[in-house]
Amino acid sequence: MPTIATDRRLSVRTMRDEDAEYALIERWRSQPHVHEWWDPDDPPPTLEQVRAQYGPRVRGEDATTACVIELDGTPIGYLQFYRWRAWPEDDTALDVRADPDTFGLDVFIGEPDLIERGLGTRAVDHVCAYLERDLGASAIALTTERTNLRAQRAYEKAGFRKVREVLDTDTRDGERVWCWLMVRRTIPA
Repeated sequence: MPTIATDRRLSVRTMRDEDAEYALIERWRSQPHVHEWWDPDDPPPTLEQVRAQYGPRVRGEDATTACVIELDGTPIGYLQFYRWRAWPEDDTALDVRADPDTFGLDVFIGEPDLIERGLGTRAVDHVCAYLERDLGASAIALTTERTNLRAQRAYEKAGFRKVREVLDTDTRDGERVWCWLMVRRTIPA
């Protein structure tokens, strides 16, 4: 599968349409440190739910590109990217103010023993460079819950800045949550 970004030990590649890949996502999404921030109101997804949600992304039937993060060739996490304009309801609801070349990005390190080691920051920085260089991204925008300080630090190290607080479309305990809209720009706003 195509490699999107790489350095000596860390790489990000597109996800494969294989049961083993879907099983990784199922296992990672059930990890407490991932489930805490990814759809916490829902139970962790089953393998069939993962296949149904991620399959279209993997096969290019969805505007989101699904990727696997690898360390020394071993899968350790997930990253996805998309053009914000492909999701106009979220763009409007979150007041992203996306132009046609604004991308969104989401990431998690699935292996609990590998969190807080800078791997997510490196993967995000490498994929942002790819989006900017190869796909012409003018900005990469994302949201992270106000209380998710680990994610905020990682994104800031990858060149993101907090722009403003927004009421996210994601929920926690049935309520929409306040998040930071964070942006990494390649051209001035």
